[in-house]
Amino acid sequence: MLKVYNSLSKKTEEFRPASSPKVTIYVCGVTVYDFCHLGHARTYAAFDTIRRYLQKKGYSVLFVQNVTDVDDKIINRAKEKGVEPLALAAKFDALAREDFATLGIENANAYPKVTETIRGIIDFIAVLVKNGAAYQNATGVYFEIAKFRGYGRLSGQDLELIKRGARIDVDEAKRDPADFALWKLSKPGELGWDSPWGKGRPGWHIECSAMSKQEIDGTIDIHGGARDLIFPHHENEIAQSESYDRKPFVKYWLHTGFLTVNGEKMAKSLGNFVTIRDALTKFDPQAIRWFFAQTHYRSPIDYSEREVGKSAVALKRAKNSIEEIGAFITSGKGKAGVPDKDFMANSAEAMKITYDKMDDDFDTSGAIAAFNDLLRLANQKIREPGFADYEQAQKTRQFCMDFLGLFGISAGTEAKEDIVRTQDGKKIRFAKNPDTAALADFAASVGAGANAGTGAHEIAILILETREKARKSKNYVLADKIRDFLKANGIEVEDK
Repeated sequence: MLKVYNSLSKKTEEFRPASSPKVTIYVCGVTVYDFCHLGHARTYAAFDTIRRYLQKKGYSVLFVQNVTDVDDKIINRAKEKGVEPLALAAKFDALAREDFATLGIENANAYPKVTETIRGIIDFIAVLVKNGAAYQNATGVYFEIAKFRGYGRLSGQDLELIKRGARIDVDEAKRDPADFALWKLSKPGELGWDSPWGKGRPGWHIECSAMSKQEIDGTIDIHGGARDLIFPHHENEIAQSESYDRKPFVKYWLHTGFLTVNGEKMAKSLGNFVTIRDALTKFDPQAIRWFFAQTHYRSPIDYSEREVGKSAVALKRAKNSIEEIGAFITSGKGKAGVPDKDFMANSAEAMKITYDKMDDDFDTSGAIAAFNDLLRLANQKIREPGFADYEQAQKTRQFCMDFLGLFGISAGTEAKEDIVRTQDGKKIRFAKNPDTAALADFAASVGAGANAGTGAHEIAILILETREKARKSKNYVLADKIRDFLKANGIEVEDK
């Protein structure tokens, strides 16, 4: 039985989704005003693994992750850059998805955006006003926390202490300092949408309540995010959502621990963050995933290049072990296998322990320890003279490959002849048997200057250099032509 730690009850509970075998998951997404950092990656990698494990257990998962593309941070950054806020948000949303995909994080089933949900947000606020949970004043519409009896039960904070510590702006005629904005009226020249209360934009908290209701019917099984969202964001989500329809909002609240640097939370506001893109110039994405996985998702991780490097070595060792098992199996083709009862029993026990750990609130750290024990056992066995249990060795190898898959990691290794890394960090993956003649003809047509006898890999790099020159000179027609040609010829380029 799978058990999860529920931040709401502060207990580990049996996982019983409302409509098994269907599971609904909503995870708070990023505010897209800059490149994502490894702290973001840690959270989304954790929920990617949770999702994959639930699917492995036979659940059908609906995974929703919102995109905050309207926010004060976005507006302020756009002013600094002299660009339109929505264009800035669209750019960094696309870059964030690229980064997460590089880390092997699967796409959500839905990515609702604030800008695409304005009508639903307005309708949601209107119901809260009608229900007496919200009110309008000179600066917008606010949720009145005194009207919600359960306020503070997720974070465990005392309502009176919240009130005494809350800030009240000079232009906010709030009934209580702790009341929070649902709709902010726009200042002259600011981005905004028409509403019954005037032109404005949504407050931060209301967006998740409206978007989750739009995408998920009924109580959400798992709502997740980083620990710093518990208060006030998730606390406010509960208040809004349950005041809206008087139904339980979420069954299980799951929160990830912080990724820290020297014991301090990695955050843009603190200036101690490492972007995903910067990390990928130094480390393989699978090594980063393995680094995350070696700590329980609720525990903090202290980031250092040394520790990620150690994870890279550990992962390589595990992959080599799986390859050795594969080689042993291949060597036994056509031979009669001989069952080894001890190996069958011990390997089966190690497999059970691995997934028992995953069933214990997704304890990846404990599961990896059992996984490593299994690999050691298998590699010891295949070296024993006379050992010939090819069938159990194959089951073990498949189990190990499936386990790595929970972290978006492939157990296979890339063929060196199909991969080229350029000096500026680009990674070029070639389809098998690239058409050298076609590459050479195209290179000549775009002035890439390939010489007779130049190999396919070198020609592709010359073509890429031509594309970079075209981009820098703003010749986007040529740049796109080159990109489309490479794609059509089975050449995939990753900018690192």
